[in-house]
Amino acid sequence: MKYRLLTGILIIVNLHVTQAQISYPVPQKNGKMLFYLQRSFNKNTIIFETELLADNKLNSERPINMHWIRYEEDGRTSELSFFQRKIFGMRCTSIDNSKSSFLLINSRMSMLKIIVRKSALGNYKAYLEINKQMTELERIFIKATNNSLGIPISFEYIEVSGILTESGRLNTERIIL
Repeated sequence: MKYRLLTGILIIVNLHVTQAQISYPVPQKNGKMLFYLQRSFNKNTIIFETELLADNKLNSERPINMHWIRYEEDGRTSELSFFQRKIFGMRCTSIDNSKSSFLLINSRMSMLKIIVRKSALGNYKAYLEINKQMTELERIFIKATNNSLGIPISFEYIEVSGILTESGRLNTERIIL
């Protein structure tokens, strides 16, 4: 009996380590996507996109739209639930008089101050200071501890990645919480 229990524990530990080593899918970028968020719980991905009006300006009432890509199911897109929006959603605050630039802050990741503004090419991008250098944000990864329903009860760390605006090189930082 002890040997079966020990074997079972070793199999579970091995599956956990193997699962952690599997790479996550990278969503296809479109002209509206700012960045995406992935979690340690599964490969389903939250996409953060700009919400544009007909004149190609940001919708000042709701500048950011979020949705899932359900990679763990059939790759379909779906809306976030009320609770998911509370956990992963971003509060948008205008930072200029024309309401064309916004500051995004999540209450659980308040150290990340993401700025959405037009780039030199005229499209909207998300910018964040990573390793004390201005970076075009591409990805946020959250290592979380979840309850049995899959709801995060605590974040262990956040890893942010993007492209340095000065050099074009990849810039990544892990923030231990």
